[in-house]
Amino acid sequence: MFASPRFSEESLLEIYETDEFIGDPSFYENWSYEDWKENNVNNTYRAQQIKIKLINKFLSQKDKILDYGCGTGLLCLEASKQGYNIEGIDASSMLTDIGKNILKAPVVNSHIENFDPGYKYKGIVSWAVFEHVYDLKRIINKCNELLESGGYLFVDVPNHQGLSNRYKTFLCQKGMKKCDFKHFGFPWHIYSFNKKSLSMLMKACGFEPILFEFWSHLHKEGAKGIISQKIISLTQKYELSDYITLVAQKKT
Repeated sequence: MFASPRFSEESLLEIYETDEFIGDPSFYENWSYEDWKENNVNNTYRAQQIKIKLINKFLSQKDKILDYGCGTGLLCLEASKQGYNIEGIDASSMLTDIGKNILKAPVVNSHIENFDPGYKYKGIVSWAVFEHVYDLKRIINKCNELLESGGYLFVDVPNHQGLSNRYKTFLCQKGMKKCDFKHFGFPWHIYSFNKKSLSMLMKACGFEPILFEFWSHLHKEGAKGIISQKIISLTQKYELSDYITLVAQKKT
């Protein structure tokens, strides 16, 4: 699925420099790492642990890792505290300013097309980014260029065949929902994927998909209880979760 018509690339980039995109500023008021870790504020601490657990299956702490589209740098912050050699880039100066000045995370403001660190990475993490990107092949080809031979690309994107997404899409198509396709994520999201389309995209850019997982909101938030665990298990098994998580390897 894709948005048509859509903003120009220049206009898309502008909306990431607005207060509306950043969201609730109170999250960063009097922010401390200890409070974030202890209280799992907005479920964001647990989310970083899940990502790091996946990264750890393929990379070691000595490997150079880039978080592309790092936002404020929460993953970079936590991974670096756990000993990983990670840095982040993001096109939004507002987000990276928060990351550098409040979180003290290893992040910089940069468009990936212009990014040249002078070395290559063993892994690139791109969480909840590709659904925002105007020219997917151009960006993924750049990721390929920045990776070592045999390096890994970690991706998380919306799954348009997820049960919740399909249900809401059906309601919109039948005119039974007033907020047309709000669940798609306008104006920030311009793509939604399924396993087949994401796999084809990776192969077209020189990557071989090696792992697919399907993560629901409940999984990301660490929901407990028998019912929640059953829902998580079933949506993962039948690929009906809201998000697709992919690990792809650069072809040698």
